[in-house]
Order: sequence, then structure tokens, then C-alpha cells
Amino acid sequence: TPFSILKTIDLEPLQTKTYFSNEADLKKLYSPLHKAKTGGFKKLNVIIIALESFSKEYVGALNGKGIGYTPFLDSLISESLTFTNGFSNGKKSLEGIPAIISSIPTWMNEAYITSPYGSNQINSLSNLLKKQGYYSAFFHGGTNGTMGFDAFANLAGYDNYYGRTEYNNEKDFDGHWGIWDEEFLQYTANTMNSKQQPFFATVFTLTSHHPYPVPDKYKDKFKSGPLEIERSIGYTDYSLRKFFETVKKMPWFNNTLFVLCADHTGVSKDPFYISKVGNYAIPIIYYMPNSQLKAIDSTTTQQIDILPSILDYMNYPLPYFSFGTSVFDTTTEHYALTYNSDLYQLIENNYTMQFDGDKANDLYNFRNDSLFQNNLITKDSIIARKMENKAKAIIQTYQQSLINNKMVIRGGK
Repeated sequence: TPFSILKTIDLEPLQTKTYFSNEADLKKLYSPLHKAKTGGFKKLNVIIIALESFSKEYVGALNGKGIGYTPFLDSLISESLTFTNGFSNGKKSLEGIPAIISSIPTWMNEAYITSPYGSNQINSLSNLLKKQGYYSAFFHGGTNGTMGFDAFANLAGYDNYYGRTEYNNEKDFDGHWGIWDEEFLQYTANTMNSKQQPFFATVFTLTSHHPYPVPDKYKDKFKSGPLEIERSIGYTDYSLRKFFETVKKMPWFNNTLFVLCADHTGVSKDPFYISKVGNYAIPIIYYMPNSQLKAIDSTTTQQIDILPSILDYMNYPLPYFSFGTSVFDTTTEHYALTYNSDLYQLIENNYTMQFDGDKANDLYNFRNDSLFQNNLITKDSIIARKMENKAKAIIQTYQQSLINNKMVIRGGK
């Protein structure tokens, strides 16, 4: 359309890399095609809660250092399947939301939403679950139009978008970005309680965004720390507590899978969390009331794994396209891939590899070397080569899929 042309005219398209000329060799290393599951589809409600700037660093249960900013989340983690090696795929909200709900990372210089490929046909949890009769809604208390989330929600197939306009009560405006988390999460719960099951909802919090406000009525309630954000993190954690107190009383609660994760990391003070690996470390939590979904798991996972993990857990009966892998798939090697300023980072097992698009330059065992002082690129050359080939296969597949608008399985079969 003319709008799409004007919107993308100054954006630089991907310059595709062809590392593998043989398609069979490429698919042996990486494929985004996921097979249909058998065993009967579990028609669970699904609610994803994307937490603004919620670094793993702020979560006491994931650090063991007596950090007290997230007492509610700490208690929920004890009842959930929680990943200690969870990573964001980007550093911006604009990158996090497509990764979480559509399994689309930003492995390029422009965020996917605003890239030349932002109008591609895509999968999302909303349009995939719609095939099974689901209603879907996206909630964000920010001013409508913020970062194009409402437009992306429409592209992703959500039935309704609820923002500051739909909330329609300016007395709960935080003075900066939108509606306070406590009130907006209550609004989310009550709105979904009026909908028919099964449903899928996404709610994206906002209070823990700079300038990190806290309502005046709570000015002395939450613990302060060296960073301004920590009091605001405490407030959002309290808002989550109130949200779960409300939804526990609703008839659909026990049939609902909740997934909580950050959109990206926030400001940091710890040397590891400032590092190239820690700078992407986030909580990723799967909570199903009264279920066996309860463990602390060290498997490496990332935001783009959320879509295939949810569908895998529910035994989704159709094949689909996803750049991520399910955390419940024990037959594959799990990884996380990030991109920043023309540099890719592949995290797998205990290693992180830096790849410049042509060759691997750095390899570290970040478990044993958390400050990245011992480059193993020549010493552990076999590991480096294996990780480099995997990164190449993922990057080539990603670029070709975006450029050729092949991000769905045509015909849905």
C-alpha cells in the first residue's frame, strides 16, 4: 500500500547471507517448521503477562542474594516451571512483544514491527489459537498508538485491543505513559471474566518504565535499592499479587496457563548483568494452577520459545512456523540468539559465542568465567565451529523467511 511504501522507504532491507547452498544441510542444522501434536488438544485458557523491564537481576528467587523487590513473584516461582537461563531476544519493548507472541525476533538493525517486513503474513498465538475457537485480546495501559502495539495486535489477529482509551478513566493515569499497573491489571481480569472460554490474552505492564513512578499512596511501601527502578519493580510485583488474588476467584482460573516474562532487561548494577550475557537475562515462568508444571529448570530458553512451548504443552493439532523451540522438547538442543549492532550472540549450554556475520570471534564459558576474561575461541575450536554453524543456519533461515514472506505454513496443513 502507499502507507507501507512511505513507512519503509528509508529502511535498509536485509542483505541475505547464503552460508549453506544445500537446503538439506541447512535443515539438518535448523528448521522453523513444527509438526502437529497428537494426544488430544488441551483447550486451556492462556494469559501472557509481559513485564516491563523486569530483569532477572531484580528477582530474589532467581538470585539467592536476599533481594526483596519481588516477594509475590518469588512465591509464584515456587509453584511454577521457571527457567533460570531465560533470555530476551532484544533490548526494546518494540522487539520483545513480537518475540513473545509471534516468535519473531529482531535479528537485524531495525525492530521487526518497523522493518520493511513488518506487514508480512505471520503466525501468532492469537491467530493460531483462533483456529481452535479461541477469543483473543491484547491489553496495554499506554496511550493508544504507543510503539504501534495496537497495529501489531491487529496484524497478529487479536479480536480486541484494550488501551488507555478503552480504559477510559484518566484519574488512574500515571502522568507519564498510561494507566497504573494495579488498576489496569484489575481491568484486564474483569474484562476477560466477561468473555467466553476458551480465550487467549496478553497484558503488557508499564509502570516499571522510566521514570519509574510509584503512586503517592504507596510512596513508603516498597523497598528502595541502589537503582531508581527497584521501587517501581516492587509496585508492579504488588500489582501482580492483587491481580492473582482477583483471578483466583474467577471460574476459569484453574483451567488457565499463565506465562510471565520480561519484555527486556532494565538498568543494572551487577557486573554479570551488565555483561553481554547478563544484559539479556530475564525471568520466564509457566504457571498452571494445581498442575505438575512445577520445577526450577536450567535449560537455556528465550522469548521466541514461548509460542512453541505453549502450543506443545496444549498438544496443538496443526503444523506451524516458529523461529523458537519448545522447552518441552527433549530431543533438541536449546539455545538463545541475540543481535546488537551487527553482532550476533549464540548462548548454548554453558557457552556464549560472538559472531560478526562472517566468523566467530569470541567464545566464553560464562558459567566458569562470568566476567569473560578467558576467550576459548582457539582452545575449544570444535565447540566454536559447531556453534558457528548453528548460528549461520538460524540466520540464513531467518533472513530468507523475512525477505520471501514465508513465515507461515500455507494452507494450514
